Amino acid sequence: MRAKQTPVKTGLFLRPDGYEFVVVKCEPDEAVLAMNTDYFIEGSPLKRFEKVQFICLWDFERTRTDQDATALFQEYINPYFKKINSSEVTSIVSVHDHLQINGMEFQVMAAEPVPPEIGIVDMSTVVFVDWDNTPEFSKIHFVPFQDTLPAAYEYDIFNDYLKPYLTRNKQQSFAMNDQFTFQGVQFKVVCCEPRGERGRIGKNTTIYCEGVLHPSLRNLLPPEMLEQLQSLPPGLQMMLLNTEALAGGYEERLMEVQEILSRRHGMAQEVIDRIPRTRWTEDQSEHGQTQCMVCLCPFEEGNEVRRLPCQHVFHLQCIDEWPAGGAGDNYRKGWILQALRTSCEFFVPRQAFSIVVKTKKMQSSRRLSLK
Repeated sequence: MRAKQTPVKTGLFLRPDGYEFVVVKCEPDEAVLAMNTDYFIEGSPLKRFEKVQFICLWDFERTRTDQDATALFQEYINPYFKKINSSEVTSIVSVHDHLQINGMEFQVMAAEPVPPEIGIVDMSTVVFVDWDNTPEFSKIHFVPFQDTLPAAYEYDIFNDYLKPYLTRNKQQSFAMNDQFTFQGVQFKVVCCEPRGERGRIGKNTTIYCEGVLHPSLRNLLPPEMLEQLQSLPPGLQMMLLNTEALAGGYEERLMEVQEILSRRHGMAQEVIDRIPRTRWTEDQSEHGQTQCMVCLCPFEEGNEVRRLPCQHVFHLQCIDEWPAGGAGDNYRKGWILQALRTSCEFFVPRQAFSIVVKTKKMQSSRRLSLK
């Protein structure tokens, strides 16, 4: 092939001495072999996919139409693979690959058999295709973290950062509390409509980007950890989110909180029983705590309480019943065990952990669109 200067491209069959090879990838996409060409032959034998599932993607430049999914196969998928496949060349696809076909973008969502994640699509492959059903947001609000914004020059947060990112990631879906970073500026989704599900920015989506977020632990936690945190009693959320606990700052404290929330071990009743129990008196308020860290109700004279080594105080009923719950409360029990092993001589008021967004969500007069 090198002597004949035969062009090589992805999908080309090579059949030397009864063997069959196929070019899975080449750089550039089509070229001839040369003396300095590097060859790679590692990997498992390539399989022919029996079934492949495609979805047709849409974005703010291409809106989903009422066109039937059958037309997607007849007008795009079928002609595309028929043109490529022959006795000499075949189609190589990977799960999650994106294909540009006549101005439409398709994604490979699944394939059989698996593994592998890469295989051949030929005329014997059964192909399924449908529209992407991800809903379109009517409104979405992105807010940057203040400590990631540039301080040395002026900028337009939408045109310089948000719009370029969204234009480069047109098919990306978002949900509440999602975060991403573009050119050093970190953003978080603080509000979206409709709520409660992942969505995509379309032609009719109104984009808001006013305000800034301060780098509190609550803002920095990933969505799955934030969901776990929000199921804890408010008082324990405050203790976990305390940034004065470590001199190392946010990063060290963030890793510690993530490790605590990801615990999956419980706490035996005898461990709870070892926490000293007493009755509340007014002179105990000298440590600065006057309410239970689980229920946030004020202590009253004579209440039975337990005091942890870190000097935090709980109602006896709250500390005995709440962490002794079922399997679904394992990470809560793990946090209490962590608290028993830690000496922390601090108490932070509840208001110290509010999320600071210097704007009213979805009420700004500045409406931005990627149209």
